[in-house]
Order: sequence, then structure tokens, then C-alpha cells
Amino acid sequence: MNTSMLEIIDKQHIQELQNHYSYSIDSGRYDNLDAMFTPNATYNFITGFTDNIEALKQTIREALQPLKTSQHINGNQWAEIEGDFAKAGCYFTVHMHREGLVDGEHFEMGGRYDDELTRTSDGWRFSKRTITILWSDGNRKVRWQDQ
Repeated sequence: MNTSMLEIIDKQHIQELQNHYSYSIDSGRYDNLDAMFTPNATYNFITGFTDNIEALKQTIREALQPLKTSQHINGNQWAEIEGDFAKAGCYFTVHMHREGLVDGEHFEMGGRYDDELTRTSDGWRFSKRTITILWSDGNRKVRWQDQ
């Protein structure tokens, strides 16, 4: 296989990893993240930072479990590969629904994932994921229960 074909395959695997992440957290399959991140991966997000997979899973679980549903939609995915390392990212929109809130049951955000990945013997894994929120709309209490 030539170099450009291998790069296309790598980019497809990275895109599938980004999509599998979204599906896994929306469906409450947090243990799937073990196979997506390096053990010491960093995760930077609007409310903090983690530096290991267990803290990452706990953070995501605490954010999403109070919701009735969440739906992450990824788009404009990209990747730049250099050997066994890659920088990648995508835009996202996430819809969140939480029942029983007086000010509204829906909240949505749009933003960008910026990823650093490492090729391991088991395939591509996130070594760093940074979330940047670009906009939001709806009742913030759906997502941030303490506000």
C-alpha cells in the first residue's frame, strides 16, 4: 500500500475514534473510553482538567448522568499525521435534555475538539483532548445543575 493510502486509512481510523467517543458518552458506555485514550491522557474542558482515564470517565459521567438524553454531533473532522503522532479535531454540536426544569428542559452548545493522538499497538488513542465552547443556547441549568 502506498503512503497516501495509509494516510487515508489513518485519518478514517481517527474519525471513527472521534465518532465512537461521542456515541459512547451519549449511550452511557463510559468504560469504552479505556480503549480510546492513553492511560495518562489529558482532557481539558470548560470546567476543569484531568490527567488520567479514571478521572476523565468520572468527569464525563457526572456531567451527563443527570440528563435524560444527550446527543453529540461531530462535523468538519480533520487530521494531520506525522509518523505515530497526529493532531486532529472537529466541530461539534451537543443537544442536552433534562426533564422537570421550570426555565426549560433543553440546552445546546457548539464548539471544537482539538486532539493529539498517539498510534499504539492497539491503534490510535487520544493523548490529549481539549474542548472549546464557541456558543450555547437554552437553559444552562440543564447542563450546569448548580447555576
